[in-house]
Amino acid sequence: MGKIIELNEALANQIAAGEVVERPASVVKELVENSIDAGSSKITVSVEEAGLRLIEVTDNGLGLEKEDVALALRRHATSKIKDSADLFRIRTLGFRGEALPSIASVSQMTIETSNAQEEAGTKLIAKGGTIETLEPLAKRLGTKISVANLFYNTPARLKYIKSLQAELSHITDIINRLSLAHPEISFTLVNEGKEFLKTAGNGDLRQVIAAIYGIGTAKKMREINGSDLDFELTGYVSLPELTRANRNYITILINGRFIKNFLLNRAILEGYGNRLMVGRFPFAVLSIKIDPKLADVNVHPTKQEVRLSKERELMTLISKAIDEALSEGVLIPEALENLQGRVKEKETVSVQTELPLQNNPLYYDNVRQDFFVREEAIFEINKNDNSDSLTEQNSTDYTVNQPETGSVSEKITDRTVESSNEFTDRTPKNSVSNFGVDFDNIEKLSQQSTFPQLEYLAQLHATYLLCQSKEGLYLVDQHAAQERIKYEYWKDKIGEVSMEQQILLAPYLFTLPKNDFIVLAEKKDLLHEAGVFLEEYGENQFILREHPIWLKETEIEKSINEMIDIILSSKEFSLKKYRHDLAAMVACKSSIKANHPLDAESARALLRELATCKNPYSCAHGRPTIVHFSGDDIQKMFRRIQETHRSKAASWKDFE
Repeated sequence: MGKIIELNEALANQIAAGEVVERPASVVKELVENSIDAGSSKITVSVEEAGLRLIEVTDNGLGLEKEDVALALRRHATSKIKDSADLFRIRTLGFRGEALPSIASVSQMTIETSNAQEEAGTKLIAKGGTIETLEPLAKRLGTKISVANLFYNTPARLKYIKSLQAELSHITDIINRLSLAHPEISFTLVNEGKEFLKTAGNGDLRQVIAAIYGIGTAKKMREINGSDLDFELTGYVSLPELTRANRNYITILINGRFIKNFLLNRAILEGYGNRLMVGRFPFAVLSIKIDPKLADVNVHPTKQEVRLSKERELMTLISKAIDEALSEGVLIPEALENLQGRVKEKETVSVQTELPLQNNPLYYDNVRQDFFVREEAIFEINKNDNSDSLTEQNSTDYTVNQPETGSVSEKITDRTVESSNEFTDRTPKNSVSNFGVDFDNIEKLSQQSTFPQLEYLAQLHATYLLCQSKEGLYLVDQHAAQERIKYEYWKDKIGEVSMEQQILLAPYLFTLPKNDFIVLAEKKDLLHEAGVFLEEYGENQFILREHPIWLKETEIEKSINEMIDIILSSKEFSLKKYRHDLAAMVACKSSIKANHPLDAESARALLRELATCKNPYSCAHGRPTIVHFSGDDIQKMFRRIQETHRSKAASWKDFE
């Protein structure tokens, strides 16, 4: 008698559930994706005990017809595909027909649904995958699926469930990703009867970002766009100042599906270049539209792993779009904002505000349903307040002492021309080399750039340069600033790779293990882009008879070994990355350090050179070169101005 038997359907579904239903969040993901495929515009998810006791998903989608309700619990029963050809043009989130039967096999499931074409709805109750009740129901729009007592018949799975808070966190993350993927749908997450998350569903992705991460984060997001013959890219990325220590805040969407892809993550980081510090990762929401024929989603039951055709072209598109978005505008972080939340202020005793009751500017807005302060009332109160007379006096004096509009720029330009001539004639003791910058065109460059026109004031702690402009006060890190200047200089010099070679009097030999020798012999042509030509010489050896003129002879052996290691470890050699690493190292080691006094002429020369950089806002390692205190920030620190009561809604209105 044979030993092989065919498992019954209930047992097969439980086995399949081991892959599809890993935790309560997996159930939420599958049910919500079905609601999205049904054309829903409003989806509500309610959970109890992090989904172990109850998961309830309600939508206003198309609903199921009566004859399809029971069939939906059969394995590989789906309305998404009809034949094998459909596997290569999948436009829906679900298609395998495994989710509902797998979920039903390890829970007690109730389905309430109705279709617009039928007069009544249908209610199905199943326990452990077995249908117990199938009856008519009063008609309602859409579908409601309840999953109770998850894993009740597989207690071993419950042992591996983490804390309820951890499971709830996973559920929230799933809803967050789906909300970002479909801003046109209103999502509501309710936990233990309390609303956790709600999105508007008006199609505005930035408002969804604000609902999930907060308005402060949404304000620091830059919109990106890009397209070619195969891909259409849209989304938002954060400014370099807004980062986290992990990649959890990067969301990549392919045709509305959240995916995980290491290479696309790397493309995002390459788009930032050296604007990010090492070990820091940005916020990013990238939505990529692609022909379904170029993406294979039938890789894993969770459908989060997708194989893409033309992946390298997509990486280039992403990096270019992010770089272009971050190259526009000013990227100087606000100093006062960076300090908030880091330094705990001393507790102050509350003092009753002395405002006459008859001039009370507080009013209630029925439309926005919040309290607000009339701006004109505040103006009148401040105008009549005798305590502000000193403020007006000082403000007037400050205005008198300052040059007129545009005079700051003229003052700097005059100093630039004057000190530039002196600087070329004689180099001060603590000088800063200009690396061949043409200062004759400094005014033209300054007008084209958004970098502020800075007037040098003084050096602070022999490390920071104090500057001012009509926008406020600026602090410049002298080491980071010169590192940026030298980095761009050396990057361009190293980038001038030509076939011009310097013949070596004593050639260099590079001996490798046999396996590495075979690999490098096949890929040594990759080094030609850097102007390095290795020849096979004897057993397991390469010889270098000449070197590119951009590479110093003292650095030849070390640099070539680094290139070889890169090729052997990553199977490719990126000259762009190598130039960056080499230029960053040289720039950092040769720049002025902290606690290094500078005279006024050298400091001004450093500021002029920084203004001509392509990216003057961060050093080669991603640290900021300059921070800004606006005039309002300074007045707030001295309590010269009073903030008005503003609601989140009003703040968001200003943001729009």
